[in-house]
Amino acid sequence: MRIDYIEFKNFASYGNQRQRIDFKHDDSELFLTLGKNGDGKTTIANAIIYALYGKVEGVKLADLPNRINKELHVKIGLKCGTMAIEIERGISPNKFSVLINGVEFDKAGKKSVQEYLEDEVFGIPYHVFKNIIILSVNDFKSFLTMSNQDKKQIIDRMFGFSILNDMQRQIKDERRDIKFDIDAYDAELNQILDSIASVRGKLNTLLEESATANKSKIQELKDQLVTLHETVLDMDSNRKKEESSMNKFNKEYNEKRTEAGDIKREIDYLNKKLKLYESGHCPTCETKLTSDWHKSQKDSFSEKIETSTDDIKSIKAEMDSLQDKVLEARTAKLDLEGQISDNKVTMRGLKAELMKLKDTPEGADFDHLRNLITEFEEKEAKKSASKDQLNGDYNFMEIVEQVLGEDGVKNLAVKTILPGLNTNIAAMTQTMHLQFHIRFDEKFNCIINHLGEDINPMTLSTGERKKADFIVIVAIIKILKLRFPQLNLLFLDELLSSVDHDGVYNILKILNQVIKEHKINTFVINHSVLPHEIFDKKIQIYRENGFSKFTIESID
Repeated sequence: MRIDYIEFKNFASYGNQRQRIDFKHDDSELFLTLGKNGDGKTTIANAIIYALYGKVEGVKLADLPNRINKELHVKIGLKCGTMAIEIERGISPNKFSVLINGVEFDKAGKKSVQEYLEDEVFGIPYHVFKNIIILSVNDFKSFLTMSNQDKKQIIDRMFGFSILNDMQRQIKDERRDIKFDIDAYDAELNQILDSIASVRGKLNTLLEESATANKSKIQELKDQLVTLHETVLDMDSNRKKEESSMNKFNKEYNEKRTEAGDIKREIDYLNKKLKLYESGHCPTCETKLTSDWHKSQKDSFSEKIETSTDDIKSIKAEMDSLQDKVLEARTAKLDLEGQISDNKVTMRGLKAELMKLKDTPEGADFDHLRNLITEFEEKEAKKSASKDQLNGDYNFMEIVEQVLGEDGVKNLAVKTILPGLNTNIAAMTQTMHLQFHIRFDEKFNCIINHLGEDINPMTLSTGERKKADFIVIVAIIKILKLRFPQLNLLFLDELLSSVDHDGVYNILKILNQVIKEHKINTFVINHSVLPHEIFDKKIQIYRENGFSKFTIESID
């Protein structure tokens, strides 16, 4: 979305006089925003947030209007694709209206107006707009030091991964429901099997009492069934053992693969170190790396690489052996399953033959029991087929859930984004003459390297950390501009404090170049003196009769 203007009155410290800022449509400007603490510099950003999203983080709606006049009113104009949007909001009296291309938005049959604006018009979630577009020293979380969870939430929203998270949660819920159904089928199958066993017990009793000429044949069939049943049980026990062995070898194989991966990463790390020392000098500060200590370190790295390489070969041999064992156990398991299936087919044939023998005084009871067993077996077959279908659905959804997870398509997307992000960061790091390198890995962990050593971001000075954060912010804004081409607003609230004079000049120089290139109107709020010549306009904020006001003038 492209914001064209913002106007407001009675917002926080501002009074009943209407305040308005217009933004150029096809260009961008760098605004120097001046004023004392409490005069209302950050309020301009909050008025824009409230106009767009109807809320300001950390502030109750009742506390937004001016305490004296109370009648808060904001109006914002913006362009979203082909839609010209005009939003008005007010408190005391309450007001919320939306014009789209000059026509009032029709609420009938649609979800809430605010949800419609955020999901289908703005295309920028509140969390992204608040944490990336409007950056304040008071509430901005450093990308270098923020927690993995906070970073994950911002990255997911910035690059559109939230929909994948929603899909993954939905798949997980469906998979859980299917598991409940599978468990229910297991309970029903157990009841059916118990009923079959009970009926068969009574049938066997009747057969034993039979005094007909078929008695010997019946006994023979029973003996065969018992033998086959015991054989099936033994085979199933062996099948479970083979399955257990297969799983055990599989687990050992995966553990070895993980171990090999860890060693490989260590080798990559040592090779980077070795390459640095072999170059003979530090690429950043040109310090020579040819002392005896450096040579000793290089020999140590080479020895570690050789040892680690041998370890990987040894682990690979163990993995090959484990893979053979997995294959052997799987083959044995499948063979046993085939034999079990064949024996069950034979058992069904024997049972059918046994059911035909009705030479008993209780013939009617015999027929009744035979019909019961047939009915139960049909139920068992149907339930088993349904359970097999559910198992297939469950396994499929498990795969889909993994694909939508951190190591699936999101990982591929991040791999696509990272090269451009790290390239921009590296270029700006060099321009600002920082003595360390910054990059993000595939998990979006921030890695800071100095003289070949990874260092903790917390060991940087406040000024260094702010310079680094600024570089990361600008790199991300460039990528966000690709995702949200009409985005044209940025607030930097006190982010230049604690930065030295040369750093401030370099930051403003880079900032001016970036906003002109990407057409982003940028407000720079700072209490210390800044070089005016870099700015396009100056907004002077002051208090008059207890109310905030501002004037806007061009800087020649």
